[in-house]
Amino acid sequence: MPSEDLQGLGPQFALLQRAIEKHHECRFTYKAKPRHVQPYRLIHNNGVWYLAAAEGRQLKSFSVARIQSLQSDEASHFTPDRRHHDYINRKEDMWFATDTKEVLLRVDSEVAYYFVRRAILPRQQHRQDADGSLLVTAHVSHLNQLLPVVRYWLPHVRIVQPLAWHQALVHGLEQALAKWGAGSQCARAVSPVDA
Repeated sequence: MPSEDLQGLGPQFALLQRAIEKHHECRFTYKAKPRHVQPYRLIHNNGVWYLAAAEGRQLKSFSVARIQSLQSDEASHFTPDRRHHDYINRKEDMWFATDTKEVLLRVDSEVAYYFVRRAILPRQQHRQDADGSLLVTAHVSHLNQLLPVVRYWLPHVRIVQPLAWHQALVHGLEQALAKWGAGSQCARAVSPVDA
């Protein structure tokens, strides 16, 4: 699995690790917004490094590569919240949220085995129908936690509920086809002879 390029971020990792160990608060800019956090852990997930940190009372994950202007406030100490540690230890992904949404998926029999073999989504449960297909329920924190999984398994997985999320998937696919489909500039730039 490819990993993100973290060249030059060694000092940032060292600063974050020291802040985590010493319970120092940190300040940085993330997505053009100033942040003041209590850092808990550095986590490597699917080739990407994240900082698990509390901002206010809410636990969040921050992509380390996107953290800018990092500063550790060595004068400020915080007492780690045991509930945050427990929550991070239980999580299998980087979507830290207390509110989740139940989703219902239809999985074709051709790929049902993979969904039965192991949970692909959080809190996944399934019911197998007579034709071998599955109805799968899961609880996700955000639409963007679900869409990459569904896109990977297309055309064998369909979002049944919530309908708005199915429509968001279809809209995104239509946009991609309009941009990169047969009639796009990109497709015309390479002739079959060049390919």
